[in-house]
Amino acid sequence: MADGNKNIKQPAKKQGPKKPNFFVATFGELKQVSWPTFGDTMKRLGAVLAITAIFLVVLMAIDLLLQFIHQNLFQIDPGSAQYLTAGQIAALIVGGVLVVAAIAGVIAYKVVKSRSNKDR
Repeated sequence: MADGNKNIKQPAKKQGPKKPNFFVATFGELKQVSWPTFGDTMKRLGAVLAITAIFLVVLMAIDLLLQFIHQNLFQIDPGSAQYLTAGQIAALIVGGVLVVAAIAGVIAYKVVKSRSNKDR
């Protein structure tokens, strides 16, 4: 009985396409890339540097504003019956405006997002 199984043909192993070498394929893809010119690269670098400088100035201004608020608000002695100074009042007003602006921004974002979802 075992001899009868020898006559059964086994299916041939499938051989797929040869896999190219990784480095050959990588360099082949890199040859197809359209690289920017030096001038384009410098323009984009200038744009990145300008935006970075703008964000630097904005963040420094916010830092100075928050530092002003912090210094003036925490000079209040809770045990004394003294009145608030002008700087402390200004710090309270500016801090309140920042909180209201943040809340209004979140509400506006939610409204715009919900309207854009309805338009789809």
